[in-house]
Amino acid sequence: METSQFSQNSSGRNLEKNPILARWSEILKQLGSKPAVFSPSGEVLRTFDEVEKDARFWGSRLGFLPPRSVVSCQIGNVPEFFSFLLACWRADYCFLPFDMELAKDRRDKLEKVCGVTMRLENSRSGPRLVPVNNSATSLMAADMLKVTSGSAGEPKAIRFSCAQLLADCDNICETMGIGAGDVNYGAIAFSHSYGFSNLVTPLLCCGVPVVVARDMMPHALRDGLSASRATVFPGVPALFRALGAVGSGGWKPRLCISAGAPLTPEIAAKFAESWQTKIHTFYGASECGGICYDASEDFAIEPGFVGNPMHGVALELAEDAEPSQAAVISKAVGKGYHPSRAGESFGGQYVPGDLLEKVACGYRICGRVSDFINIAGRKVNPAEIEQVLGSIPEVESVVVVGLPVGTRGEEIGACYVGGVEIDGLRRACARALPSWQVPRHWLRLEEMPVNSRGKISRADLRRKLLAEG
Repeated sequence: METSQFSQNSSGRNLEKNPILARWSEILKQLGSKPAVFSPSGEVLRTFDEVEKDARFWGSRLGFLPPRSVVSCQIGNVPEFFSFLLACWRADYCFLPFDMELAKDRRDKLEKVCGVTMRLENSRSGPRLVPVNNSATSLMAADMLKVTSGSAGEPKAIRFSCAQLLADCDNICETMGIGAGDVNYGAIAFSHSYGFSNLVTPLLCCGVPVVVARDMMPHALRDGLSASRATVFPGVPALFRALGAVGSGGWKPRLCISAGAPLTPEIAAKFAESWQTKIHTFYGASECGGICYDASEDFAIEPGFVGNPMHGVALELAEDAEPSQAAVISKAVGKGYHPSRAGESFGGQYVPGDLLEKVACGYRICGRVSDFINIAGRKVNPAEIEQVLGSIPEVESVVVVGLPVGTRGEEIGACYVGGVEIDGLRRACARALPSWQVPRHWLRLEEMPVNSRGKISRADLRRKLLAEG
């Protein structure tokens, strides 16, 4: 085939040293004329050969930039994402994808810091290349930059090689049993670490077709899953909560995966009841890719349970206490942050801010180091209070945070969704907890606010509580 011949003989500057491009060349030989990208209605938008043809198109418009240039991309979940990525790597450029929701000021700041000189963005006629007036101060020693969510502050960029990205893809596909016979439903953002590792690299490296979906309304997701006959649905808890409410449309994926935020037992139970399908918890971090996965088929889950380390991943807990932080050791761990600072090179291992403990059948997340609340010099883990409140049947969800109060350090605030009155919650805490761990501030919400990635911002909830006085 013309496109497959191109991949072998005219592959640009970077084929020999880029293992993902080498995998893509093999995928083209095996699957060239097969469907690669679907619409939610099941229409074939691109074959693998057509993705390659598009990659040549973009490559012809990128070749004038010097090697190791940084090129950004903010186009959302569209077929061009895959071909533009291939074109960047063929030309030996560093690829920097942005979520559509990333604010312009943050995007511009990141582009300046990273030395971006060209951006692919949307226009009325489709994706277009736009020059960016930045000057790179040094050659980028990475094939890709991932942007963290910025939930703990400003977003940061993380440097990755294609070898590390490929390792994460292989770890995921091997652990979850995902292969070329599957079809991924692409509702989560391709630009996010979770979406990139579960949707983008499986297509390029393992030949797993993907549905490009942009309508996140529950009925649209349900109908899209049914029409496209997708077999794998990587989602976030907010999506599974919505799907659990509307019910199955007559088709259910063989594999449902939840990541990006903690999956509550209530969401898992409701989805299992209406879809007759287990949600498998997936735990990872932008800096190191996948960490743990719950491979069991038990529909009931324990709060915070994330399963066992994935294929190719080792965990080392601190020996002196549990729960504790854990070192993640894997070939998928990134190089480090950008701009790099002394001592920030990951060196093959990364330590997330989560606190883990070993349980009988895997690991459980008990909270985050940064979430601990300082009550007059005494530390409390908010997860302990959340567990007490979450055990009350009328409480649908709850988040406990610390509020600054002068010399005392912090006081405890609780935001919750449910039909129980605050006095009842206060009495339940008083029965189960020391008096100093009973929340002093309460806020009842109609629903727990989450961002596009399904994550709850504790900083936003703190602001809501403080505004209530």
